[in-house]
Amino acid sequence: MRSNAIIPGLGSHFPSRPVRLAVTLATVLTAATSPSQAASDLLDLSLEELSGVEVLSVSRKAQRLADTPAAVTVLTNDDIMRSGARSVPEALRLVPGVQVARIGRGRWAVSVRGLNGRYASKLLVQIDGRSIYSPLFSGVFWDIENLMLEDVARIEIVRGPGASLWGANAVNGVINIVTKRASETRGALVRLSVDHRGTPEAAVRQGFELGDWADGRVYALTTNRASFETIDGHRIEDAQNGWRAGFRIDSKERDRWSVSGSVYQHRGEEAVDLPAPGALDVVIDYEGANLLASRKWDWLGGEATLRAYLDYQSIDMNPVAGAIVSTGDVDFQHRLMPMGLHEWIWGLGVRYQNAEARARQTTLRFDPEVTQLKTVSAFAQDEITLVPKQWRLSLGARFEARNHSTPEWQPSARLMWTPTDRDSLWAHWSRAVRTPSIGERTTDFIIGTQQVSVPPFGTFPFTVISRANPDLKPENLRAIELGYRRQLDAGNLEAVLFRHRYDGLVSQHMGSVDPLMQRIYIDRGSAGKAVSEGLELAADTRVHRNVRLLAAYTLLRVHFDETDDATQAAANDAIQSRNANHWLTVQARVDLPGRRQLDTTIRHSGALKTPGAERVSSYTVTDVQYLQRVSENFEWSLGIYDLFDEHHTEFNSDQFPSPYAYDGRRAVLTGRWQF
Repeated sequence: MRSNAIIPGLGSHFPSRPVRLAVTLATVLTAATSPSQAASDLLDLSLEELSGVEVLSVSRKAQRLADTPAAVTVLTNDDIMRSGARSVPEALRLVPGVQVARIGRGRWAVSVRGLNGRYASKLLVQIDGRSIYSPLFSGVFWDIENLMLEDVARIEIVRGPGASLWGANAVNGVINIVTKRASETRGALVRLSVDHRGTPEAAVRQGFELGDWADGRVYALTTNRASFETIDGHRIEDAQNGWRAGFRIDSKERDRWSVSGSVYQHRGEEAVDLPAPGALDVVIDYEGANLLASRKWDWLGGEATLRAYLDYQSIDMNPVAGAIVSTGDVDFQHRLMPMGLHEWIWGLGVRYQNAEARARQTTLRFDPEVTQLKTVSAFAQDEITLVPKQWRLSLGARFEARNHSTPEWQPSARLMWTPTDRDSLWAHWSRAVRTPSIGERTTDFIIGTQQVSVPPFGTFPFTVISRANPDLKPENLRAIELGYRRQLDAGNLEAVLFRHRYDGLVSQHMGSVDPLMQRIYIDRGSAGKAVSEGLELAADTRVHRNVRLLAAYTLLRVHFDETDDATQAAANDAIQSRNANHWLTVQARVDLPGRRQLDTTIRHSGALKTPGAERVSSYTVTDVQYLQRVSENFEWSLGIYDLFDEHHTEFNSDQFPSPYAYDGRRAVLTGRWQF
């Protein structure tokens, strides 16, 4: 049987033959550092200040990290810059529980606590409260989120469900990217970088005051990433090029109102092997724009927040298909003043999305081609102080209704015990749902061909088709988590045990056979069941006043329930095998005399193995980055990546079938001017 992976959004995969294509040697641009600022370095804070670092994503309010009953990691701007990352997925490698795997140039598989894939469907990602989770594929287009990392204040990563506050699809975790206020980015910044092959990139930003009432900034940047190469030195057509420009305006009165927006264009190339017409060099053109506004005010003895955004995105996958998604979203929340032992927060939300998808190949079909999604929601949470400064209980639930599915309740309960000023322990239970994507509900797709014997007439090629199912039910998760966090004099330790139980996962089953049309149908259903369980460990400490060590380790097990359906079992095995059973990141940051920095990062990942496909072996890579701050206005850095590893591959393509991409040794030189 000839097999080809299905398009994004079909959830599971039909058994596939080995992809007999050459592997690649990568030349990836990755190096950008900036001056370390004492205000952003958590380890320069006192214990009292350290425990007061604020998190917004867990309770939808500013909350001390030490008071947060959740497995949450905050990456500050200094963490991001010193990681050497030039994209959000690269920065996320520092976080336990987050599996980050490079598929190819600009293509990533990012998930929390398992079930990884190019468009991992159970992770909600937001930028300043604007969701970038696509309803087309129930995932994130990481390749087009080329943010200006110098302007990112922090990234909050909540491992575990956040659906009771953030809604469906916040199943395995929530990533909230928070950008800096305009008042923090006054003046000009210019960044230029070039890799060892001479591929340049640039970014500029200008911050300014708007009289006595507001601050603003404007920025623009380019993306220019050269193609990967095979192990034999041949190019794979997967270059990435594009640009993004944007602005932000904030009121002088802190956090009272803010307006921001951006526009972008991005072109990505991919070598794709489809059932028909076969191997293609596909060009994917993205363009889009968004506008976000927020307002805060005092109301009824508490604080009210209104946030609204518009988002437009066009995707043209030439010559296969194209899609346009338009989104309008309004979100209101009200945080009441504490009443005795209780502190309430509640809110309402409305979202409208219009998606148009059209196929240009006979290998797939959208029915209907236009889908309208309408969502209304309401949530409430009560934080109860059981014993002052020791025991707190948080109870919350979200009600969400959509026009194409039954309403869902998503409750949660968090209990936290703080026996000392340094120690905190918590237990968390919650239920979350994942809404099937437009692709899963509306798309028919040809998987491949099967030689079928039809006695006494002989053997004939039958076309294997994965059929849409508009009646798919939401996927369900029940999660339990136990965690411990200890604040050190200069740092912190964290250990988390978790168990996620999934029911109703989108699955594929052997359907009917049409001998006249020579077709075999694979039907989508909601019969998948799985368990994800593991251990997450994190440490962050200063061993010397000039040396900081960070470590993150994850031990993971993903297991699907047994099934008598051979098609479903094979698809489950493929998904299960895309999750490494362990991974580790260790980073040493050294501040040298003369305003210099030397950062070394070692990453190790266990092997992946998809049945019937090439093995993705375990790998260990070392990245080294040196930065010299020449003056108050200029600094330069040199990053050398995969220093001791000639090449490695991190993930097999689970969506559009394409050659294995191998990463390899590379260097990036960056200069940054501020004035």
